Amino acid sequence: MALTEKGFMGDATGSDYLRARSAERVNGLPSGASESRDQTSGSAQETEVLTVQKGKEIRMSLTSNRGRKMLVARGTPGRRARQVLAAVGTTALASALIAATGPLPGAGAATTVTITLGYAGGTNIDPYYDHVIQSAENALPGIKVQQVVYATYDDQLDEMPTEVAAGTIPDIIVWDNSAPVGQYAQQSAILGLKKLVSSAGVNLSGDPAALIKAWTINGNLYGIPLYLQDSAYVYNLGMLQAAGITTLPKSMQQVGADALTVYKKTGKAGLTILDNLFHLTQYVLAFGGGWGFGKTINSTANIAGMQFLVNLFNEHAAVLPDQVGASWDGVAVGDNEAAMADGGPWYIGYMSSSAPKVNYSLEPIPTSTGKQFVVTYGGAYSITAHSKDPAADMELIKYLTDADAEHYVAIDTSFGFVPAASQYINLYRKLTPKYSGITNAVLANGLTLDYPPSTIQFGNALVSGFENIILRHSGTVRALLNSLQQAYGTS
Repeated sequence: MALTEKGFMGDATGSDYLRARSAERVNGLPSGASESRDQTSGSAQETEVLTVQKGKEIRMSLTSNRGRKMLVARGTPGRRARQVLAAVGTTALASALIAATGPLPGAGAATTVTITLGYAGGTNIDPYYDHVIQSAENALPGIKVQQVVYATYDDQLDEMPTEVAAGTIPDIIVWDNSAPVGQYAQQSAILGLKKLVSSAGVNLSGDPAALIKAWTINGNLYGIPLYLQDSAYVYNLGMLQAAGITTLPKSMQQVGADALTVYKKTGKAGLTILDNLFHLTQYVLAFGGGWGFGKTINSTANIAGMQFLVNLFNEHAAVLPDQVGASWDGVAVGDNEAAMADGGPWYIGYMSSSAPKVNYSLEPIPTSTGKQFVVTYGGAYSITAHSKDPAADMELIKYLTDADAEHYVAIDTSFGFVPAASQYINLYRKLTPKYSGITNAVLANGLTLDYPPSTIQFGNALVSGFENIILRHSGTVRALLNSLQQAYGTS
């Protein structure tokens, strides 16, 4: 499947936090020169805005929907992509890749190389990159960095396929491997980095083996880790106590019972979920299931996990974030509108800056058997096929992920991410007590996402079907997963 057929399964993780922390960018246009392009599809009008501000490109999209009730989460992934990307064909993508591929490493470069680096911005993110990029430019005088700042992680994921086809995607992108990295690799939209790592002398031995494995596809490496990421469960302790609940649930069944208690005693939601592939996956894993790379989409365990959520929505104990006026689950928890949510360490930075008075706990996710788990993965720098000097890109990435850089991730707790280097994870935990429940043993035994090969299309179909069930009371979980097994399953 081509990247441009249907759009994205959406953002997943710390991306929820990135969306919240950078939301102010789309409430009004930043000052500076700007260019806008309107693209209309059906009842939705998209305005893409490119703003140059203090040497940075800021890319965003503003969407207005006419005559449509926004019943589903604003953060529901892939919506913009489904509207816009249908016009971009596979042939265009292939042609763009051929045209955009630059010289091979070592083929010769100008005295100064300008490298575009794309990432989702935010009030906690921008200072970090301003600092490390300035440091890199001082240490690497032959390299200048042009920052390409996406308004939110949703925008980044939604816009990347179009940028690939147009040849405008940044040379380096920062993303996490809960995104459909495999499809980008399959379409040669990102470069394999194994040879570049070797020639540049990049040392990856200090990173967890599981993290390197997660970025390795068919024997080639597609990302140099920057930060470690994991899923978790978040509890608003004040809301639970207000409902008379004084102990954290030890099983997913108890999560359901507590969610219903919160709703009955306080009128507030016991649970919220941002409806995208990553978050739905946490619940199928909690019931012993998983997608099995497409082999087990309609398994009994997966049906149980999805049905668990449907039941809570039917009992009014669960809500989508936008149903309580929140842009993502963290806002709902921080605003005391929902007592529980699957989340991760990205909550730590958000809660400290936006909801400092809310007492909450971050713990491994309970399961139907009483055990606990997290999904372990991470964010990384990838080089796109658009790059004209991959060797220079790798020199920059080497500097941005060395020991000093990883130490800075650990001590810059406002950045909101866990360092990838194992030696600094304990330091981060010491500086960030809220992360103490996510131990090294928990991370080492982390589960994997194992999405079906057609990740984008599968994620879109899963989310659409889930929304039909919970919002429109159309269809059943079993029928949905059976149809997805037939459409996207593997043998």
